[in-house]
Amino acid sequence: MIFELVRIMLVVLGKLLTLISVEVYWPLCRLYARILGDKPSDGIYRFLCSLQFSMIHRFWPNFKKPSSFNEKIWARMLYVRDPMLTLISDKLKVREYVTKKVGDEVLIPLLWVGLSPKDIPYDNLPSRFVIKTNHGCGYNIIVKDKKHLNKKIVEQLITNWLSKNFCLTTYTGSAWGYKNIEPMIMIEEFLEENGKPPLDYKFFCFSGRVEYLQINFDRFGDASERILDRHFNVLDVYTGVRLYDGPIKRPENYDEMIRVAETLSAGFDFIRVDLYNVNGKIYFGELTCYPAGGLVAFVPRKWDFIFGEKWILENKYK
Repeated sequence: MIFELVRIMLVVLGKLLTLISVEVYWPLCRLYARILGDKPSDGIYRFLCSLQFSMIHRFWPNFKKPSSFNEKIWARMLYVRDPMLTLISDKLKVREYVTKKVGDEVLIPLLWVGLSPKDIPYDNLPSRFVIKTNHGCGYNIIVKDKKHLNKKIVEQLITNWLSKNFCLTTYTGSAWGYKNIEPMIMIEEFLEENGKPPLDYKFFCFSGRVEYLQINFDRFGDASERILDRHFNVLDVYTGVRLYDGPIKRPENYDEMIRVAETLSAGFDFIRVDLYNVNGKIYFGELTCYPAGGLVAFVPRKWDFIFGEKWILENKYK
């Protein structure tokens, strides 16, 4: 009876803290981020963001002298105001960057670009495609059969996305790289392998070298993942998504994937390069400068610091 009462109290407390975060704390952080504008964080905003960090990672961060991987993600969000982060976070403009670096053959074919969902040329599109916007995360619609697509709902959803500034309307308002992107609608070709979305290979590149790799399986179904080192050895690390427990086949052109990832990451102290491999052909997914917004804890925690050791900060983190 006592244990059940304690459990209920903890659940209620958790819901209360979540409500406070969503309705009070996050809006306060975002308001202060608007006041700061494009200036790096000051002590007040650093303190506000430290509260969020400590709730997730269970230790108080040092953003001025970060050592863990997640501390360094937050340090980048708080202090680095490099226009290159805006360029690579823009899902449309990054295509130009990729073309210059490795060629356009790795780009997913682009079917249409526009400013209004009312202008989407459905009659000219194939039966399967992906609708997304270029200025944030999670703004995607997977269309598996356009005959069953509710265009009114799509229009409402996209209109809502376009009205948002992803940086200033999400969490603590700290993902600066997304702040100054002009919102656009993109429609890409639907990638599939054996009737399913392809595996998502996320290469963690430090100073232009792949050190770790995360593979996401069945992203839109029974999602699972695994983290490996660059030599394709599975690591004992968990980040909140169910661990994939099946065999993992190393792609035959894995070395070429490494080459593409390292070429795209050259010049960055850290960047995550997301790629697909469909029937032996490599496709570019995105470049991620703030993986999970620094809000995903490593289990065991030591991996947060192991990853962090690989990230040699440039002197602009001040």
